[in-house]
Amino acid sequence: MRIRGQGRRFGGRVAALVTGALLTATGAAAPVLAAEGPDGQVRLTMDVPEASGLYDADEGAAARFEAPRMLVQPHGGVARNVEITVDARELKGVGTMTPGHRCTGDADVFRCRFDPRSLRYATHFSPFYLRGEDGAAPGDGGTVHITARADNAASVRADMRMEVQPPDLTSIGVERVPGLVKPGAPVELRPGLANESNWPVERFALRMSTYGRHLTVDQKYRNCWYPDTKDETRDQELNGSELVWCEFDTPLPPHSAWRIARPMAGHLDADMPAESVRYQLPYAIRDKAAYPHRGSGPELKLERVPTSDIKSGVHKNAWGSLIVRGTAQVDYAPIVEGPVRGRVGETVKVRIGARNVNGGKLPGINPDRVEIVPPEGTTITGTPYMVDGDPIDDACKRPAKGSRAWRCGLGSEAFEQIDGREGARTTVTVRIRIDDDVPGARGTVRVVGKYDRTHGNDSAALRTDIDGRERTSPLAIGGAVAGGAVVVVGGLVLARRYRRNRRG
Repeated sequence: MRIRGQGRRFGGRVAALVTGALLTATGAAAPVLAAEGPDGQVRLTMDVPEASGLYDADEGAAARFEAPRMLVQPHGGVARNVEITVDARELKGVGTMTPGHRCTGDADVFRCRFDPRSLRYATHFSPFYLRGEDGAAPGDGGTVHITARADNAASVRADMRMEVQPPDLTSIGVERVPGLVKPGAPVELRPGLANESNWPVERFALRMSTYGRHLTVDQKYRNCWYPDTKDETRDQELNGSELVWCEFDTPLPPHSAWRIARPMAGHLDADMPAESVRYQLPYAIRDKAAYPHRGSGPELKLERVPTSDIKSGVHKNAWGSLIVRGTAQVDYAPIVEGPVRGRVGETVKVRIGARNVNGGKLPGINPDRVEIVPPEGTTITGTPYMVDGDPIDDACKRPAKGSRAWRCGLGSEAFEQIDGREGARTTVTVRIRIDDDVPGARGTVRVVGKYDRTHGNDSAALRTDIDGRERTSPLAIGGAVAGGAVVVVGGLVLARRYRRNRRG
């Protein structure tokens, strides 16, 4: 699994293999101090990343790169005729450049103007595009010099270091940790990685996180840093919970595969049926606020393994995942509040849902569902519900072609009350039209749970109680009345003829 452009995607500093650590393209920009203008009021500032990776060395001439977006902003008034000059001559050896949006220039010096030229508010610009070159090695590049000026403001300058990135590393993709983890037993986590490129890798990091706060790892390796688990207010990047950040300087030759030499020991919450431990392999500097605590034990090392141990060819920008499964479960049982009771032709309401029997918790968004098959002779016409007083059409998906089962996702807002409490329950209104009285008809309500291993209580019957046979329609009644009138009239005519004949 190739981890592409880590610095640009996740922030932090890009660690150049040859020249040391660098900031990433979307990391915290270094604001250039405002310079006071000639009139003593108008000033310009620029926000420009201190450093950026250019492209993966393996891409060569196939690489396409857009310079990071930069910000220029006036202060104290309107900046007249603002012009940005970008000197990228030091990048000549690593690519061919063309002007970016609102910019002009030759092969390596660009000028960017704005329309209207009198700048009142901040504006972004990306000065150039770059096409890579074959043979460019990790660390090749140079410093780009940016200057902003205006007729009524002093010039300001900024520099940005830009280098060809080391090759992306490959993770194992998705892998299950063998067996089921019993409560209190350690979880063994052993991430794997590979360098499938044609370039060596000298330094990289291993960042591990989870989808929730349901798994911890022992904080004991001296080349690893750990989060403050007591800080509930800290920012949870990517909606996850950080576990560990480890840094390695083990040289990884081209076309080699590796695993953690000794598994990291973790612990899964006793009421959790599973957890997904994600990891990536960035070239970045540790975020000290996110990982303040360093381990005090031995060094976490790598060992070489056959390349066949590591899955390759996985799409870029993905995470490796270690799926941990515990012995806990989420045992669901269906809820059916009453039969389908009414007369033929009526539409009635039945509350249907699910309850959490044992209080098991889910590791993330609820993937489970309730399936409803209506009894013969009835039709589900809708499953409306309310959110903050607003009516919503359907809590359930209508049946697919060839099926009669409605599928109701327990992760939707309609079922938000279902949680990890024992006995927690949630229902939704199901509208059912009675089309016919079918003796003995019954439907089913079934709860499908990914971590439900107790299947004896998953289904319940949806019974019918039809009050009376099919009603006579008003049209039929009208027809019967009309027919009776014809019979009566006909009888009167015959009686009159009979009396006339007798008199004759």
